[in-house]
Amino acid sequence: MARYSTGAIILHWLIALALAFEIALGFAMPADASGFALFQLHKSIGITILALTLIRLGWRLAHRSPPPVENGITALLAKAVHLGFYIFLLLAPLTGWALVSTSEIQIPTVLFGLVDLPHLPLPDTLSETAEEAHELLAWLGIALFVLHVAGALRHQFLLRHRLLERMAPGGSGAAGMVLGAAVTALGIGAFLSIRGSAQTTPEMAGEDGSPIRIERAEMEIATGASTQSEEATADPETQDADEAEAKQSLAGQAAPPPEWTIQPGGRLAFSVGNAGETIGGSFARWSGTITMDPDRPETADIAITVDLTSASVGDASQDGMLRGAEFFDTSNFASATFRASSARRTGGNSYSARGTLDLKGQSRPQTITFRLTGSGLTRHVEGSATIARADFGIGTGSSGENLAPNVAVSFSFDAEAR
Repeated sequence: MARYSTGAIILHWLIALALAFEIALGFAMPADASGFALFQLHKSIGITILALTLIRLGWRLAHRSPPPVENGITALLAKAVHLGFYIFLLLAPLTGWALVSTSEIQIPTVLFGLVDLPHLPLPDTLSETAEEAHELLAWLGIALFVLHVAGALRHQFLLRHRLLERMAPGGSGAAGMVLGAAVTALGIGAFLSIRGSAQTTPEMAGEDGSPIRIERAEMEIATGASTQSEEATADPETQDADEAEAKQSLAGQAAPPPEWTIQPGGRLAFSVGNAGETIGGSFARWSGTITMDPDRPETADIAITVDLTSASVGDASQDGMLRGAEFFDTSNFASATFRASSARRTGGNSYSARGTLDLKGQSRPQTITFRLTGSGLTRHVEGSATIARADFGIGTGSSGENLAPNVAVSFSFDAEAR
């Protein structure tokens, strides 16, 4: 029996396996930001399928296919299904590419996290058309897949044409059956697995790589949201006057407060709720100057500067979104600054400092809470804050629709006095 060439067989099964997973992924992945990583994978596999299809077409032009096993109307239907498959394999990735290129939210595409894929130079007016075409092609792909499998089984078991042997490694019908079953199992298994995981709260990796689960109530407690609320209700003018009077009465009565140097290895992290889940990240670059006597916190003078371009949630594409206009807009506002001219003890080694946060061109009152451990000239600092992102125009576009209104910020570092 005439068989397909080895290259055609390899490409056929590679495309079949990739397509089964891609269709399952497309229908099962969440539609909100929690499915961002799966969305990136979907785009990566789609472009891979497009590349394999182009190679397959080139291979077919260079290598003659075996003759059909039957003639008449059924042969025409088989050719129509094959032609439809080629059209689908080309247009589905292309419409997907057009969709992300014309989307209102310009999300970078990084193939498998390694290669940047440029957007197509298409007008934004094509976005809706591309979306509808891509969805329609997805259903067409499922229909063609079913017809193709049904035709193969008809030839193999009803007509006894041993058709699978023509497209099986080594001409083995059993190998063809195993590969066909693997394609089907991959599609069904991937759909059930992705859909199931999307319905559970995902785990995030801690600093040591171990899984951690953050519930919103726990996050609010950890960030001292109630403390900030109490501070926010205080009269700023009265508080500032009291702080100035306290500083003046202490002037000349005690030695200057020590200046603390932030040591390398600290962490400045953030997290925000997203449709019942949590997105977390950190800033890689930040610095500050701290002057404070722990026994006289009213003498404190704190200034922290954060490089917004260093924000990361562990995904290159999402990091690109953070730097965009809907979030930090780092092309216009590269840094944020928190300044406080005093602090107050809230109990034991716990303190709070009310100051001003300058972020994205806006200045707002902001309170941080922190705790000191250690003694003498070496201290460990751990603290938190809760920031109302809308006050600073963070996440105001459609990509931030499901984000919680408050962002939790936490920090920890070692400091040495001089």
